[in-house]
Amino acid sequence: MAATPSRLPSRLRQAGKVLTSGILFTLLGVGGCLCSLVIPPVLAVLPGGREARRRRAARIIRLFFRCFVFGLEVSGILRVDVDGRPPGPEGVLILANHPSYLDIVVLIALLPDTVCVVKEAVWNSPIFGSLVRSAGFISNQGPEAVLEHCGQALEAGRNLVIFPEGGRTRAGQPPRFKRGAAHLALRTGAPILPVRIAVDPPLLAKGDRWYMVPAPTCRFGLQFGAPLLADPAPVAEHPRAARALTRLLESRFHEESHGSDAP
Repeated sequence: MAATPSRLPSRLRQAGKVLTSGILFTLLGVGGCLCSLVIPPVLAVLPGGREARRRRAARIIRLFFRCFVFGLEVSGILRVDVDGRPPGPEGVLILANHPSYLDIVVLIALLPDTVCVVKEAVWNSPIFGSLVRSAGFISNQGPEAVLEHCGQALEAGRNLVIFPEGGRTRAGQPPRFKRGAAHLALRTGAPILPVRIAVDPPLLAKGDRWYMVPAPTCRFGLQFGAPLLADPAPVAEHPRAARALTRLLESRFHEESHGSDAP
């Protein structure tokens, strides 16, 4: 009987976090729908050309995500810790591991003029599609088209986030990267900025749902590493160079993940 009072506050805190998580994700979905329906038509009548409209749409998405992350922090669900120097709007290829559903939300909230590759279903969605298209996000419709559009975004000075594993990171397993990011770096010459994300305790990992919120505050750590430049290589040698660069990136992420417990 004596143990019950000590457990009750923890259970109440977790119940409050689950409720808050549900409210925030509902606002994220409903707010995203409203923004997609309202923002693109409004942007279309404002002064400025296509690029001005794209920048405004990207800023709106960033502000929306920042408010969402702020809500998560204020509620005690997570705390974002940043180590290293985040880039400005510099046309940087940002490569990150992907332990949580919230990775792209936190990165876009943190970084200016940053885009990412979205699933075809999101790109063509009647609800969200118009907003992500307006902001210059990139559809994953075909590898060659993705490389071309990603290259254009980097050349225009936008930061581009890619999760080179191609899916959610599996805890306890060494990273296995696809070569698309390496091919993109070799094609564009854009600087590569490795970002290691550590989430402790785990939050919204692969297979988790919005209500799976741990009682302790989750530390959402982002470690920005030193930028890398891919060695230039003739186009004919890109396949071999991409394999070597991918192995180098895998090794770097693996070493950093074992070099410290958190960013």
